[in-house]
Amino acid sequence: QLQQKLVRSVGRKHFLNTMNPCTPWDVPHLAAGSTPPQVDPDRVTVYNMRFCPFAQRTVLVLLAKNIPFDVVNINLKSKPEWFLSETWGQVSVVRYKGSFIMESLINSDFIDEQFPSKSLHPSDAMAKANGRLQVESFCKMNGPFYKMFFSDGTAEDRSKHFSNILSKMEEMDKALKGSNNMFFGGASPGMTDLMVWPWIERLPILDLMYPGEGLAIPDSLENLGRWIRDMWEEPAISQYGLKPEVHLKYRQSYKNSPVPSYDMLLK
Repeated sequence: QLQQKLVRSVGRKHFLNTMNPCTPWDVPHLAAGSTPPQVDPDRVTVYNMRFCPFAQRTVLVLLAKNIPFDVVNINLKSKPEWFLSETWGQVSVVRYKGSFIMESLINSDFIDEQFPSKSLHPSDAMAKANGRLQVESFCKMNGPFYKMFFSDGTAEDRSKHFSNILSKMEEMDKALKGSNNMFFGGASPGMTDLMVWPWIERLPILDLMYPGEGLAIPDSLENLGRWIRDMWEEPAISQYGLKPEVHLKYRQSYKNSPVPSYDMLLK
């Protein structure tokens, strides 16, 4: 199957960076009672959670634009008092020059505009608007995905949820075919690609969680499959992405413990 080929490819080629102590996200998740971090106000700092797809959006934008940044990881089950007082209590947050910019779509746009040397949005206003509409539409798969991710339910429930996800994958496949481009952003990944990617990265865990239920990415979606393979070749994705088995291990820790194993990649 296409999904099995993608998983094998990812497992062979990527994720060695998780052993590299120089990656800024390889730091413990701070919890309630922790001391507020000392940050450089002239350097971007991201309040993050390593397994959060929304926070991943922000990190991918910074990596794609080659912007140096620091990371403060947050324990979302025991949030530090200083984090709650400075922000809305959710990740990601971009901290820069004394300001705190919440919400991944908003802070990703902020980064793109603040550091314009490599714009991830098209210059044409209509093309930018269409890209934003694609993000809104494609990401309607997120709700059904999380209903399956966080709750076992029944096979019938999962089939209904996956049919909603499949309709969005088919929409993505059709859009790629119609554009004749490798990416939604054109010849290289743009903001649309990066905003949608975190959930596509996580989709293969559904087939691992419920094998034999037909929850894999279909082979017939050739354009989507090619896009996934091309995205994994992008440095930002290969640096920060995680293979399905790791996402599944995090999910199991979330289900089996009051506090997920946020720092399991540091052990």
